[in-house]
Amino acid sequence: MQILYQDEYLVAVAKPSGMFVHRSDADRTAASVVVQLLRNQLGQIIYPVHRLDRATSGVLLLARSSNAAAACGLMFSERRVRKTYCALVRGYCEANGQIDAPLISSRGRDQPADHPWAVPQQASTSYRTLRQFEVPITLGQYSTTRSSLVEAHPQTGRYHQIRRHFNYVSHPVIGDTSHGDGRHNRWYREHFGAERLMLAAVRLEFDHPITGTACDIHCPTAGSFTTVIRQLEKFRVPVSAD
Repeated sequence: MQILYQDEYLVAVAKPSGMFVHRSDADRTAASVVVQLLRNQLGQIIYPVHRLDRATSGVLLLARSSNAAAACGLMFSERRVRKTYCALVRGYCEANGQIDAPLISSRGRDQPADHPWAVPQQASTSYRTLRQFEVPITLGQYSTTRSSLVEAHPQTGRYHQIRRHFNYVSHPVIGDTSHGDGRHNRWYREHFGAERLMLAAVRLEFDHPITGTACDIHCPTAGSFTTVIRQLEKFRVPVSAD
């Protein structure tokens, strides 16, 4: 695993897209998971303290002891961590925006509507548009195909929050097979080789829960994510507020 930060309490790594953080019933055949690989790499037990979806790449924080894990868990639950993501989404987003839409938790997805877990929970995501692209190829009813590269900051930590929020405002993340637009996913895969979810966790900022030191951990987009954006660059247009 590529290590982005480590001290005697914490370690942060760059999680690849397509890799689980730990063993999951979603795929018991997965050969590699972050926790196992990092445990072997460091020669010690490692404790994940937050989640990244299998399809999402980027900075992942883990603890090197149960006490540090508990301190980190409290830090995340009290929302003392600023999380920054980059995503390629369908259409033109506004230059800046705020999405406030309650979401059902992962535990409530298969529960009846009157079950306590099925009650939507408050969820907020702010964003700003970094770049916009317009490809002169017809897709559906539009003569061109538009997309936006956005920087998103979730203020809450709900299940698939960024993916569900951008789909809620009709700007689904490219490559999202759960909440996205299948036609656009296929189009970006065929034209730009977008074989993955175009969502990456690029930064974590927090005060160290043990030492109090300010931590600012970066994980720039790389690999296939960067390759897709690089190809889109020749179709870049000025950011519109529409």
